[in-house]
Amino acid sequence: MGSDKLLLPYEGRPIIDRVIDAWREGGVDQIVVVVRADHMALRAHLQDSAIELAAVSSPLPEMVDSVRAGLRRLEEKFAPKAGDAWMLAPADLPTLDPAAIREVLAAYDPEAGETLAATYEDRRSHPVLFAWSKAQQVAALPPSGTIRDLFTENSWRGVSIAQARPRDVDVPSDLPLGEGKSEK
Repeated sequence: MGSDKLLLPYEGRPIIDRVIDAWREGGVDQIVVVVRADHMALRAHLQDSAIELAAVSSPLPEMVDSVRAGLRRLEEKFAPKAGDAWMLAPADLPTLDPAAIREVLAAYDPEAGETLAATYEDRRSHPVLFAWSKAQQVAALPPSGTIRDLFTENSWRGVSIAQARPRDVDVPSDLPLGEGKSEK
């Protein structure tokens, strides 16, 4: 779909704006968006937002590279402590529901340090919440490692969500009818 996918309109607003608003309305304290260093249009669009930006230099970063960059930015800027947590969802989920974010946050027990994942009809999806201690495990993943490896190596608990599962936007047909041209 091209490098400006997150700037495409979804129900009249850029995808990235809808996702950021979902995080805010969901009760997340700090938001970090990871962008490619060369993605100037997205960086410019987000410049005045009350969010933190983290850059990855790879032209086609793997999700784990983006997560590592975001976690480094969180650590540098906010110095998370034991009991803190971080949440994760791809930026191309314009239907991410703030209520789902709130439900996952409400289920978190800082003493347990567990990983939580929203489940929709028993299917794991987003958002996902990790105890801050899991950030070290992300940093230690081998080059071929993925975030999914954290689910096989660590226990996780599903948080059943009644809302519809968030849909990602990968191809133009994932957009509502009539939308799909980048706003210039």
